[in-house]
Amino acid sequence: MKTLEQSAVEARVVRMLRGLASPIRFRIAVELAERKECSAAALAAMLPLSASSLFEHLTVLRGCGVVQSTGAGPARLFCLDPTALDFLAGFLSGTAQRARSWAGLVEAPGWAEGSMGLTVRDATAADAAAIATIYNQGIEDRVATLETVLRTSEERAEWLATRGPRHPVLVAEDRNIAVVGWASLNSFNPRPAYDHVADLSVYVAREQRGRGIGDLLLSALEGRARANGFHKMVLAAFPTNAPGMRLYERHGFLTVGIYHEQGLLDGRWVDVIVMEKILG
Repeated sequence: MKTLEQSAVEARVVRMLRGLASPIRFRIAVELAERKECSAAALAAMLPLSASSLFEHLTVLRGCGVVQSTGAGPARLFCLDPTALDFLAGFLSGTAQRARSWAGLVEAPGWAEGSMGLTVRDATAADAAAIATIYNQGIEDRVATLETVLRTSEERAEWLATRGPRHPVLVAEDRNIAVVGWASLNSFNPRPAYDHVADLSVYVAREQRGRGIGDLLLSALEGRARANGFHKMVLAAFPTNAPGMRLYERHGFLTVGIYHEQGLLDGRWVDVIVMEKILG
């Protein structure tokens, strides 16, 4: 009989799902989401639980990483760990994206290949506002970039104006002619020896994530990179961004390494993973 082997990421996801599988523990998480922090006494007043049962459930939620606590005794306060929930949501979203990549499976109405109502085209100055909005969502969500300064449509218009044909910006447009994502080939290094290496960026509107738009943009971006004579594409990302990791791996990007504690974001050190794909 074969032994099931799990990666560290899969084991963490399973622990969290088991922790939240109990209706009572799920309700505790929902109640904690409504407030910054809460004492056990306050939780007990909201829920039909004895103090001992509540303590057991909180211990499980703390053990699986969903809940954090500070203080001790009656003064102890509990709160949700939003980064843990972001991790879980990201992993599940990435799993859905991977399933969507297979032909012949059930497809969301309106998003199937050929009938999904999406087109990819070169960005124009008129797209600056939409690109700024989507980029700012990526900045605010803290899942895709170490950038912290929000952009304006004017700044993005200037950025677009500096782009040459070898480093295009592409946008994905839905059937309503609304921009739902963008991607770009960027200069990796100004030294001539790096002329055949392209850095890349891919951003999808917050409400449109998980629908295959990133796949569409990255495929188009790779096609443009090949046409423009690039030998290799590289990227830097957060290893905790599970949907992004699955997207890049699905497109054949390999890990070069990890910069540990590369950036300080909201008072927290963040790792950055570097990946590459040789185009040949």
